[in-house]
Amino acid sequence: MFENNLFDKAFNLFSRVEKQDFEYVYRGYFTHNITKKILVLADTNIQKAVARSTIQKRIYYIMVEGLQNITRHQDEVDYETDKYPGIFAIQKRKKKYFVTTGNLVLNDKKASLKEKIAKINSLEKDELKKFHQEVLRTGVMSDKGGAGLGLIEMARKSGNKLVSSFELVNDEYSYFYLQTQIPTLNEDQEDEDDQDASMRRYLISIKKLHLSLNIENILLYFNGFFNQENLLSLLAIIKGRMNMSITTIRLSNVMVEMIQNIIKHGEQVDENMEGVPGIFFLSQQEENFMLTSGNFIKQGPKEVIEKRLQFVNGMTNEELSEYYDQILLDFELGDSKRTGLGFSDLRIKSGRPLVYHFHPVEDNNYFYILQTEVTNKKK
Repeated sequence: MFENNLFDKAFNLFSRVEKQDFEYVYRGYFTHNITKKILVLADTNIQKAVARSTIQKRIYYIMVEGLQNITRHQDEVDYETDKYPGIFAIQKRKKKYFVTTGNLVLNDKKASLKEKIAKINSLEKDELKKFHQEVLRTGVMSDKGGAGLGLIEMARKSGNKLVSSFELVNDEYSYFYLQTQIPTLNEDQEDEDDQDASMRRYLISIKKLHLSLNIENILLYFNGFFNQENLLSLLAIIKGRMNMSITTIRLSNVMVEMIQNIIKHGEQVDENMEGVPGIFFLSQQEENFMLTSGNFIKQGPKEVIEKRLQFVNGMTNEELSEYYDQILLDFELGDSKRTGLGFSDLRIKSGRPLVYHFHPVEDNNYFYILQTEVTNKKK
């Protein structure tokens, strides 16, 4: 049974990203601890994908400035932050990285922001360097300390123009998107108009993705290569987002099992990449957290996994608990006999049946989607 179209959503979101590319989005309230974990996760993927340390440092610096930009404006806003939370996205598309941020801003700040961005975009490389030195000396550009300097540095580090957009929310606030493009290799420079049009297309793309995340209330979304490092970073972000509670513990445990499921059963399509391609996202619907994962799988493993899932879902809670203890405590059984232990553990921790679907793709492969939910218990 498909729930809230999240199966189709998982496959469609995964299809956005090409082989060896990735996309990571965090949507919600930003704290110092969360931004630190976001940087660790994104930086891990960048280091594996980008050989040149100078490019790595540029991307990292722009991410830092983008996250600071969100928190800077977040502190000024006192309006339905749950309804209009901040967003941070980093996307790798072929030979380029795109860092996009989004947050509410006061409408009376819009004119100043537009003016600063237009000024920065009007300058050539040497002019931008001189302008940076001038602003450092006079402090004239920004009425809030480093905000203007941060925008200048983002443009300098990326070597490209800043792309921005303002979506009106009400008479007091607008939603401000800011995107920066960083090439990872020396390429033939696009014509200026073509480059601007290309960056605008990517901003439109991330705005559409953001709308989709808002509709489904998706809090965390990672689409790329999964390994133990990513698992630890994603787990740290979830723990940083929520106060420690029974729900946090259960959610963390289920999340570990879901991502381990990708790492264990996923088909590794590229031996040069450290990890298994897949997708994981966490959404919230009223009092329930929905966890969805997806990865490629071949015909043989698909049949085995489907039988295990049917077996685990066919038991009552009492039967499942008894079976789990029996398998776990039977030390004479080898690992090969402990089949279904992970799925049993996942169902026990979530307290719900496991929902799944195998979406056929080419060459007898499938896109395997697994979903469960955790109820937000107050006590």
